[in-house]
Amino acid sequence: MLNIAILAFDNCLLSSIAGPLDLFTVANWEIKKRNKTDFQPFCRWEVLTVDGGPVVCFSQEPLVPHRSIGNCRLPDLIILPSVLGNIESLRQEKEAIAWLKAQHARGAIIASICAGAFLAAEAGILTGREATTHWQLADRFHQNYPKVKLQADRLLIDGGDYLCAGGTSAHQDLAIYLLEKFGSAELADACARMMLIDRGRREQAPYIRFRRQKTHGDEKIVAVQRHLEQNLTKRTTVVEMAQLAGMVERTFLRRFKKATGDTPLEYLQRLRIEAAKRLFERGEIRIDLITRAVGYADTSSFRRLFKQIVGVSPTVYRRRFVELQGS
Repeated sequence: MLNIAILAFDNCLLSSIAGPLDLFTVANWEIKKRNKTDFQPFCRWEVLTVDGGPVVCFSQEPLVPHRSIGNCRLPDLIILPSVLGNIESLRQEKEAIAWLKAQHARGAIIASICAGAFLAAEAGILTGREATTHWQLADRFHQNYPKVKLQADRLLIDGGDYLCAGGTSAHQDLAIYLLEKFGSAELADACARMMLIDRGRREQAPYIRFRRQKTHGDEKIVAVQRHLEQNLTKRTTVVEMAQLAGMVERTFLRRFKKATGDTPLEYLQRLRIEAAKRLFERGEIRIDLITRAVGYADTSSFRRLFKQIVGVSPTVYRRRFVELQGS
């Protein structure tokens, strides 16, 4: 039986605590239903705070823990829930960080949800290793922890002695994954069906908005970015872009990549695919019309590029973001 501890803080999302606990309860119930005479629960859990006192969740609901980190059972798994608000205060939780380091060194697995990855990184657990967090926190995370191999498009990463779940609702994906990792695929499937959870999610990419980085300070590159955004469907060559920037082609390519992180072609492709996503979200369903509307002529090529950048096909994206909105 797995001993699970969830470490709660002020401004934590109640759903990222209650959600996994609901699934673990369903798992225990499912196991008992199948093995009435020889019942061994999947897990037992307790909610902890640093001092054992209550915290105030992001919803302003008080959360009373079972006990403090200094008075708990030795956990096999520690879950760090999502936190909204002042992440800097989370990074200053010195007592919690020291406790996490000690528990991880003892052999406990650390599992973070969304911004919980900041605490795991602060404890040094993610240094030199792959990790994920909410895509909107990616730049800030990378600035604070440049030695962590951030994979912000990933929804879930299993590093063996640690796990990271990306988005705020990824607590469901993490909990289901834990049921499979420490239970069985059958148990995970049964609980996912019971709670109507899609087990097919693997990436955050479909949810990521393309952020048109313009705070890099290179005004000549900003001018080209604006030109591309205003002339989305027009064919613009790299030579023309370099001329617009007043640079030789080689210098332009180097400076554009340095400023935006993309080549000019990649940047234009991302602009066009982002425009296509918005058309899907507004209710347009004909892929051939969207293909032409964002500057492409060949629907097959558009489909391949869309899946490469977004992580799912146009058809899946349309179903996920349009049909669900209309239901």
